[in-house]
Amino acid sequence: MVRRVIVLLLLGIVLGLQPYEADFLMFDQDGDKVLKYDELRAQFPSQNPYNTADFVAQFFLDYDSNGDKVIEFKEYSTKREQQKLELEQQQQSISSMYHDDL
Repeated sequence: MVRRVIVLLLLGIVLGLQPYEADFLMFDQDGDKVLKYDELRAQFPSQNPYNTADFVAQFFLDYDSNGDKVIEFKEYSTKREQQKLELEQQQQSISSMYHDDL
C-alpha cells in the first residue's frame, strides 16, 4: 500500500496529474475512475479503528454529492478543495485572533 502511494505521488508529479488525482487513484483499486463502497472499505486494514461501516458510510455521505452510490473524481476533488478552503479560513481566523491580541 505504501509503495503504491509513493509510486502514484511520483507519477502525479511527473505526469502532471490534477490536484487530488494521485490520492484518488490510490483508493481506486480497479482503475475504473470511480470509488465504490466495497473498494473503499477494503483500503483499511482490519485492525484499523476506522475500519467501520459507519466511517465508510459517512465518507460516502460527504463525498457522493449526486447520491449515485459511487464517488467520481470530480466529486472527490470538489469536496477536497472545499475542505482545503475551510481549513485555510479556520487558520486565518485563528491567526487573526492571535494578531489582534498583540
